[in-house]
Amino acid sequence: MDTLDRRTLFRRGLAAGGGLAALGPLGALGAQVANGSNPRRSVGYGPLVNKGDLWLPEAFDYTVIQRQGEVMSDGNLVPGIFDGMAAYRGKRGTIVLIRNHENRRQAGEIPVIVPEHLRYDPTPSYVAGNTKLVIDTGPTKGTFEVLETFAVLGGTDTNCAGGTTPWDSWITCEEVVNRSAAGIKHGYVFDIPADAAGPVKAEPIRGAGRFVHEASLFFGGAMYETEDRTRSASNPAGAAFYRYIPNPPYGAKDPLWKTTGVLQALKLKNEPQAIMDVGCTPGVPLPVEWVTIDVPDHDDDTDAGPLATRNQAFAMGAAAFNREEGMWVGGKKIYFDVTNGGAAGQGQVWEYDPEREQLTLIFESPGEAVLQSPDNVVIVPKTGHIFLQEDGAGEQFVRGVTRNGRIYDFAKTAANETEFAGGCFDPNGQIFFVNQQGDRGNVPAGPPDGGAVTYAIWGPWKSVS
Repeated sequence: MDTLDRRTLFRRGLAAGGGLAALGPLGALGAQVANGSNPRRSVGYGPLVNKGDLWLPEAFDYTVIQRQGEVMSDGNLVPGIFDGMAAYRGKRGTIVLIRNHENRRQAGEIPVIVPEHLRYDPTPSYVAGNTKLVIDTGPTKGTFEVLETFAVLGGTDTNCAGGTTPWDSWITCEEVVNRSAAGIKHGYVFDIPADAAGPVKAEPIRGAGRFVHEASLFFGGAMYETEDRTRSASNPAGAAFYRYIPNPPYGAKDPLWKTTGVLQALKLKNEPQAIMDVGCTPGVPLPVEWVTIDVPDHDDDTDAGPLATRNQAFAMGAAAFNREEGMWVGGKKIYFDVTNGGAAGQGQVWEYDPEREQLTLIFESPGEAVLQSPDNVVIVPKTGHIFLQEDGAGEQFVRGVTRNGRIYDFAKTAANETEFAGGCFDPNGQIFFVNQQGDRGNVPAGPPDGGAVTYAIWGPWKSVS
C-alpha cells in the first residue's frame, strides 16, 4: 500500500470512528502527520518565562517540594534518581506522593534505607526503592508543607515506573533482571499501599512475571504491564505487552503478592510475531488475542535465553514492540507509548480496546521536531489535554497536546538539565507534581544543579488558549 492509499484509509477510518474527537489529542496530532501536514503549534498557556528552576507560562508558578540529600522524617537522606510517582488523597485534606528511586547499584547513590527485616534483598548494593511524602497544601494557594516523609520500600533494584490501582496503592516496577550475591532474583513488581504509616515489607508479585518492567496499571480485573526492551537484530523479540490475570479475581482482600493466575502477552490475531515499530498504519484497528506465558517466574538471570519472558512470548507469536514506556487509561481503553517505535524511531502511541480486542496505532512521530521519544504521559484534568514528558537529548520539556492535536510547550528545564519524570496531578486536579530525575551518582556534596527534585506546579488550568 503506497503513501497516498495509507492516508486515504486513515481519513476514512477517522470518519467511520466519529472524527478526531474520538481519538483524542494524539489521534488528532497523528491525523495531521498522516495527511502530510506539519503539526500545528498552539500558544497553550502562553510563552515560557524563566521562573528560576523552571521555565513556565507567566500565569503559572512552582514550589520545590523536596530535593535529594535533604533529611527525611525517618532521619535518613532523601535518595536520588527520582522517577515514577503518583498522588493520592491523604487524611485531613493532605496529599500523599509515592515516588520511585531508580538506583542502579552505582557509586555515589543515596540509598533507600528501611529496616533490615523489611528489605526485599539483604545484599547491601541493592539500594533502590520508594519514598512516601505527606503534603499539606495550606490555606493559601502555592503554600506547601511536607508534614512527613520516609522510605516506604527498599532492597530493590532500578525502580523506574509503575502505576496506580483501584484500591489506592502504587505498583512499583524493577526495570532489570538479575540475581544478587544472596541468591535473590530481581525483575518483579511490588505493591505499596498509599496509606502505609511506615515502611512495608517488600514482597514481589511473582505471578506478574520476571522481566524488565516499565509501567503497570490495574484495569478490568487485570494488571497490564509494559517492558522497556529495545528491539534489534540481536533481540528480534523486543518488548511484549503483558497482562496478569489473578485467579480467582482480585478484590484487594488479600495482598496482591499472594495471588496466583496467568501472565499473558498480546499477539496480533492474523500475524504471529508481528514487528510493531515499522509498517503499521495509524487509525487501522488490528484484531488481537493473548498467549499464555508458561514460566512467568523463570530462572534465566541473563534475560536472553529461551526462558526469558519476552522470548517465551515471541516464540508463541506475541507482537514485538521497540521499548515500551508509559501507560494510562481513558474511555475504557488502555494507551501505552513506545519510545523508539516508528520508522523514524521517535515514538509511537498505541490504543488497546479490551471490549473489542483491538489494537490501534493512534500516533507515530515522523521526527524529533514533532515529538521526541515520548515517555511519561499525563492527562490534564481541567482541559482534556495531555502532557508528555520527553526522554531525549538536549533541553528537557513537558509538552502539551490540545484536543485538536496542536503542540505547545508547558515547562522547560533551566539550571538542572536532567529529564522530567513521574508527572501526576493531585486528586482534585489542581496541582501538577513532576520530578527531575537528577544525575546518577550525584551525592549530596555534588553540584546543586544536578540533583533530583520534586516540584509542585499550579496556575489557571482552564485558561489555555
